[in-house]
Amino acid sequence: MRKVAIGLAAAVVLVAGALLLAYHSLDVILKFALEHFGPDVLGASVKVGEVRLSAQTGEGSLKALEIGSPRGFTSPRAARFGEIRLALDPTTITDDVIVVRQIRVEAPLITFERGKDGHNLDAIQKNIEAYVERSGGASAAQPSGAASRARRFVIDRLTIRGAKVTMTNPVLRGQGVTFDLPDIEMTDIGKRQKGLRASEIANVVTGAIIARIAQKMLTSIELLRKGGVEGAVDALKGLFK
Repeated sequence: MRKVAIGLAAAVVLVAGALLLAYHSLDVILKFALEHFGPDVLGASVKVGEVRLSAQTGEGSLKALEIGSPRGFTSPRAARFGEIRLALDPTTITDDVIVVRQIRVEAPLITFERGKDGHNLDAIQKNIEAYVERSGGASAAQPSGAASRARRFVIDRLTIRGAKVTMTNPVLRGQGVTFDLPDIEMTDIGKRQKGLRASEIANVVTGAIIARIAQKMLTSIELLRKGGVEGAVDALKGLFK
C-alpha cells in the first residue's frame, strides 16, 4: 500500500512538473504548433525563425514567419513576416478562451499569384475553410465533443501595417508588380462568437487581406504600367478576371 502511495505521489509530482514546464515554455509550444499544425490548416508550409512569449506578462513576438505557396503555384512563398508583436491577457492563458489584447504585424511581404484556377491566397483561404469544416464547423454553433473543447481566442485589436504586395503569374516567371497595401485594422475578432478557433481567425484575417488587395487593385490599376517589367500589363491582365 505504501509503495502504491509513493507511486501516486511521484506521478502527481511528474504531472505537476510537466504542467509547470509547459506553462513556462509557451514560446516553444507556439513554435511547434505553428510549424506542425500550420501546414494542415493552410495547405502550405510554415516556418518560424523565432518565438518569444512570456507567461508572466503575456507579451511576445514571432520573427521570420514564412508561409509557402499552396499546391499548384510557383512562387517561393505566399507571405513573409519580419516580426509580429502580440500581447495576451496572461490571466486567460489557461482558460478555454484566451484574450489577445493586441497583434501588430509590421511590414509583411505578400505574394499574390494568379494561377489557372484562381489565386494563391484564395487557395489558402479555401484550405482553411476545408480544415474548419473537417474539424467541426464554426465555433458559433458550439458543437459537442472534441471541437467544443478546442482552445478559442478573442482578439481585441489586430493591425497590419506597411505591407507590400507583389502581383505575379506564371508568365512573369517570378517577377511582378509590387505596391504598398493600405493598413488593415480589425477589432473584437471572435468577441460576438465568444471565441474563435485559430483556424477560424486565420480565415477571417486572410479574407480581410484579400479584400484589401482587391480594393487596391481596383483603385490603382495604373500601378501595372509602372512595374518596370516588359510586358507586365499584358501578362497581368489575367489577375483581374
